[in-house]
Amino acid sequence: MADKLDRIIGDYVNGRLEAKIKSIENRYLYKQKVDNLGIRTAYSGGSEAESNLLNKEALENDEEYLRLNEQLTILDFWFKPLIPSERRVIELKYSGYGGMYWYQVEQFLYEEGIDDIGIKKAKSIYYTFRSDILNQMQHCL
Repeated sequence: MADKLDRIIGDYVNGRLEAKIKSIENRYLYKQKVDNLGIRTAYSGGSEAESNLLNKEALENDEEYLRLNEQLTILDFWFKPLIPSERRVIELKYSGYGGMYWYQVEQFLYEEGIDDIGIKKAKSIYYTFRSDILNQMQHCL
């Protein structure tokens, strides 16, 4: 479960979680009708308003969309109130796909003028954040 949690937090910090949500929304809300020859058709036999309503209902019932939105809400709740230096530690640790090593995190913090956070304190911030998130996300991992 720790690997899944790390992947979810990394996706959130790097903006991939919001991109997945937008992708699902676009898949449902901007459908184009295609006939059997692969040509987009102008008239599909139903009204535009009716098809938009049906697509919105299908979007609201999509399990992956609901799960991703719930993850985004939980992460917003725990990540946004952090003080900027703590938020920066988590952003640096989860940056990219593999994350950074602790000495790299310390170097970047030092270069940005955040001298009061060493490796021990950064690890404490990181593991406290992960444990808080894990307790809230047990059901949607």
